[in-house]
Amino acid sequence: MSPENPTGQDARTPPGAGRPTGPPRRRSFTEDKILDLGQHRRQDEARRLRDLVSAFVLSGATDGERLPSDEEIAREFSCTRNTARIAMQMLVQENTIGRTAGQGTYANPRPLTWRTDRLLDQLKIDPPPLEHDYVLIGWRETTAVPSPMAALFDETVDRMAVFERVILYKGRPGSLRTYYLPLRPGDEFGQADANDDVFEIIESRFGHERLTADRQISAISADLSAAELLATEVGTPLLFIETTVREPGGTVVMIYHGRQRSDQVRIALEPSRGDL
Repeated sequence: MSPENPTGQDARTPPGAGRPTGPPRRRSFTEDKILDLGQHRRQDEARRLRDLVSAFVLSGATDGERLPSDEEIAREFSCTRNTARIAMQMLVQENTIGRTAGQGTYANPRPLTWRTDRLLDQLKIDPPPLEHDYVLIGWRETTAVPSPMAALFDETVDRMAVFERVILYKGRPGSLRTYYLPLRPGDEFGQADANDDVFEIIESRFGHERLTADRQISAISADLSAAELLATEVGTPLLFIETTVREPGGTVVMIYHGRQRSDQVRIALEPSRGDL
């Protein structure tokens, strides 16, 4: 019998009868939802959370290791349980993690990073860069810095700017980037700065010099959020680019994750053996 059309005794049962008593089950674990950048769409938050879980939870997990529950993920990254559930399901669909009923969630083997040949890849920019514009689509400053991220930042960091930009190439969306910028007590960074040259601000205003970065590039399918923001179809292949920017001592000064449409902009390399 369909629950939408109850009959008999069930139809006369008062709402809430038979439910456990006690305080309502919480769906959110913080007032400062760091992944809500103003759009108020759960799918956008889940996309950002998927990236953070991949970078800060799965990166240190071994094959078959049991992973935190959705509730634990939600607590760590200051989001709702539903957001965590959607993000983890995205990772299941990518075969990055596995889930077994009654046994929990576990890590699958991490992809290997190794040389495919004995050539040194150098970035090739030809023709010159296209005209492009940055469009700020989300912004938040938060003091709720997740502990796995705080461990990489300077110990004086007391808040973090989280913002998102779409990069337009000749007026068409080509890249979607989410930034996590740690801020020390004296660092001034407002919403207007988020649409400016962030590296210039980091170097000239914050005093971070001789920066280096770790960068990983992989393939990913466009989820509902990315597809809408990049004006493409769900499932469209995208480049997923993870960048961690560091000072010479290793302290992380910025993290950003990008999704890029290969039909709008590509990464070209010019391999050689001269510098091996």
